[in-house]
Amino acid sequence: MEFDSALKKLKESKEFKQWNIKNKDAFLSYTFKMLEDNKEVPWQFGFYHKATDKIITFIVDQDMIEIKEEEEVFKKPDTVVKQIDTEKIEISFKSILKKAKEFQKNKYPKELVSRTIAILQNLEEYGNIWNITYMTHSFKTLNMKINPENGKVMHHSLESLMDFVKK
Repeated sequence: MEFDSALKKLKESKEFKQWNIKNKDAFLSYTFKMLEDNKEVPWQFGFYHKATDKIITFIVDQDMIEIKEEEEVFKKPDTVVKQIDTEKIEISFKSILKKAKEFQKNKYPKELVSRTIAILQNLEEYGNIWNITYMTHSFKTLNMKINPENGKVMHHSLESLMDFVKK
């Protein structure tokens, strides 16, 4: 399921409409999608509630919508959570994944990907950005920040997972 169709399904659902009546000031702050061995997990849409500084997540699958418990926001204390401007998401998720794969094959051809983590968010430095992370068979992470308006890779880094363990 594509990002835009999943978001539309969510916004048209009775679960979301009922929740939204009491939470009109909450806004979409992230979208999460994981793929492993070409199997997709359901979309997750996180709505930030500034008054409580918490997030509520909706899981959107082909045949159901689930609402998770409200949670603390995973961020640095001074970080401002920003709203995703869905009007600026011009390139399909499938095309973003294709661009990420092409970039990886050209720049890091020896890295074999085992899992893909995709997060759409609005970051201070980049604005709306697809944050694509590949977990590789060589225990590395390849992170790419891809512009959802033009598909340009704005930033990339390859790091060993062992470096994270040392920290």
